[in-house]
Amino acid sequence: MRRRWLRSLLRYVVSGALLLTLLYFLDASEITSRITKLDLRWVALGLIICVLQIMLLAWRWRFTAERLGVGMSYRHALSEYYLGVLLNQLLPGGILGDVSRAWRHAVSSARTRTAVHAVILERLMVQTVMVAVAVVSVIALASRWPAGAVWGWWGLGTLLAIAISAIILRLASLRSIIRPLGADARRAFLPSPVLLLQFGTATLVMAANLMLYIAAARALGSDIAVTTLLPLIAPVLLVMMLPISIAGWGVREGAAALLWGFSGLGAAEGVAIAVAYGLLFLLAALPGVVPLLSVTLRSGRGWSAMETKVEQDILAKHEVTTPRS
Repeated sequence: MRRRWLRSLLRYVVSGALLLTLLYFLDASEITSRITKLDLRWVALGLIICVLQIMLLAWRWRFTAERLGVGMSYRHALSEYYLGVLLNQLLPGGILGDVSRAWRHAVSSARTRTAVHAVILERLMVQTVMVAVAVVSVIALASRWPAGAVWGWWGLGTLLAIAISAIILRLASLRSIIRPLGADARRAFLPSPVLLLQFGTATLVMAANLMLYIAAARALGSDIAVTTLLPLIAPVLLVMMLPISIAGWGVREGAAALLWGFSGLGAAEGVAIAVAYGLLFLLAALPGVVPLLSVTLRSGRGWSAMETKVEQDILAKHEVTTPRS
């Protein structure tokens, strides 16, 4: 228990330390000035994009669960997804929101393994699309960066390698769940029309992330051309998946500073846009407070106890060992 709390505290420390370091070495006054002068019209558009994205994600989860025979109402899926997104924004690790909705769905459906598979498969397709877009983005950047920007390439390559490795390690830690995943994956993704629908909706989710980032840039008054901005976004989003911070805070801004700096766009502007993106997503997740209060009242216990229960129920039922730090 103490080790888990120490790991959680360390992630908050990492996020805070990275953000303070960036503010120290960059023009903090420029960053804060930009953020305090957000164009509310673009903020509103960003929030609309977030809402539509979460609605689509909830639909994907419900569709995947129904393919596996553990369906739910769309209203329930949307409420649970909002709660999951909020928890992922506030709690360390970036997956406790997904774990918590998998656990509650497992309890309500009395089919633990299948309910967990529905969450894994729904997220796996989206993350696969994100990795693919990030790789294509890096290839696109290769034609823009000067040959002498060797440190930028080493830095970007290292960040992407670590992020992809983190995804692989996270999946490896769930090996006892993933081992029998094949049959459910076939049911969730096949035949071909279903696979096309899964891939298409996952691509729309990724497109919404890109559009939200562009809206964050425009809200700050950035006039970077969309064609210049697009290849920079996916690598930043992928690096956010590193489980060393809180919702990617600090890591996202550090990656943005690196990419914007080596692209000649100004590291401070990249950090400001990354912060605006994070704030927009956090603001869009606030409706998750409603199901959070509902679940808390029903559970009758604090979130510390609930977090422990979530981990024990899902990990123990699947004989998954938590990786040692």
